Amino acid sequence: MGAPIRCQAFLPAALAAVLLVPSAVRARDLPRPIQAELDAEIQDCKPQTVTLGRKFVEQKDVTGDGVPDYILNYGEFRCGDRGVLYCGSGGCTTKIFAATVRNGYTKVFDQIVRDLQPGTARGRPVLFLGLHGSACGKVGAEPCGQTLAWNGTRFVRPR
Repeated sequence: MGAPIRCQAFLPAALAAVLLVPSAVRARDLPRPIQAELDAEIQDCKPQTVTLGRKFVEQKDVTGDGVPDYILNYGEFRCGDRGVLYCGSGGCTTKIFAATVRNGYTKVFDQIVRDLQPGTARGRPVLFLGLHGSACGKVGAEPCGQTLAWNGTRFVRPR
């Protein structure tokens, strides 16, 4: 057998590299309502410095209107040495801002999730969510899935 690989010296450097990755989306690239929400959270972090990971903002049409919406993944929001403020055992805060008719954006989803996958079901836009087990009456570590359907103004549980 060869010598054991030691990761202790590498880990702090790797962690620093992850935390210092610049955001792929700059403030001037975000529509006003989204930037206003982000500015408030940046204020909550002060005097620490906020670092946004590359996957903090994703543009994707999740409402089926052909216009890209914004998904904010707070697992990629770092607040100085306090780290990730918006995550816990239930997952991370995830927000979706949908495009509106008048070239604006409105928040249509704001929930703590372990996983979020936009898709379609029965021809309608849906969100497939991975949640904390307690959302399904289970133990926290147990898988819990939920599907929310787009009703034209927000994502709701299908009937």
